[in-house]
Amino acid sequence: TPCQTKQVVMASNSEGAEALLQGLEEKGLMKVMEKHRGGEPVAELLDRFLRARKNKVADALKMLVEDLEWREREDILGLRLSTAAQVLKGDTNPAGKALHDEMFPHGLLGYDKLNRPILYKWFGKPFCAKRMEEKAGLPLEDIIRFNVWTVERLAAAMNHTGKWVTIIDLKGWNLGHFTSRHVKYVRALVDTDANHFPERLGKVYVINAPSVFSGFWKMVAVWLDEATR
Repeated sequence: TPCQTKQVVMASNSEGAEALLQGLEEKGLMKVMEKHRGGEPVAELLDRFLRARKNKVADALKMLVEDLEWREREDILGLRLSTAAQVLKGDTNPAGKALHDEMFPHGLLGYDKLNRPILYKWFGKPFCAKRMEEKAGLPLEDIIRFNVWTVERLAAAMNHTGKWVTIIDLKGWNLGHFTSRHVKYVRALVDTDANHFPERLGKVYVINAPSVFSGFWKMVAVWLDEATR
């Protein structure tokens, strides 16, 4: 209940967390937070958003409110309970889903020594944003939604506590991938993860990166949180 939630947060002795909780109460979002937080303790959830905004309460509250409103608007809880085929419209576009899986191999590899799940993504030679849209019939919005589904399922597997590790494989990546369309994809993915899954990425490893990737990385790194860089 909201009363029990407040008692738990107050027990954490965090003035910032208490201020966030008060802000959510004033905006009528307590039930929304309870609906979407899964098994994550309230104090930990509030702390994640505070750390993401360097303990600036007003900024953290704005971020959290926008996240909760987004989760309601996009029915993220319903998305979390969907299958990959449903998210990628495999029932009406099976060829598109098959092409997506061919161009974007990914999956859960296991766990590291800290018991963090390891998510693998290959953004190398097979990936082509243009083909994804024109041949697979999956525009950027669908790819972003699938990415959200992936990390939501990952969080659920962790009972919504802790962090995960991501391995990005760039085998076969070349300057042909350095296009405005691909940049738009990467920026959208980075922004979505940063805005709605703050302080969840424990470590990211980029493997098989060609030397020409360094220029692209310098641009991408600007979009990342300083701690993540």
